[in-house]
Amino acid sequence: MMNAQVGMKVKAYKGHCVGIIIESTEWSGEIVKVNKKSIRVLLTESTSKFGSRIKNHFDNLNTEKTYRFVKTLSDGRSLYRSESDLYGAITL
Repeated sequence: MMNAQVGMKVKAYKGHCVGIIIESTEWSGEIVKVNKKSIRVLLTESTSKFGSRIKNHFDNLNTEKTYRFVKTLSDGRSLYRSESDLYGAITL
């Protein structure tokens, strides 16, 4: 089990199936604040894919988002989700 720490690099992921193709978005960032039940992440990069084809890629987002603790998974990792799951989920 890994505890969230300030300065840790993280990736958030969100995806869904469109027919037989997966449409997904992945955000990269760094944890800037850790609370008991949430983490604050500075998102720096975003990549959207449709299947294996990249639709959009953004660098230098500089957007801070809060991810709230949801639950501890059976393998001991922690699951965090953004508000309304707009910016995906982070597993630590």
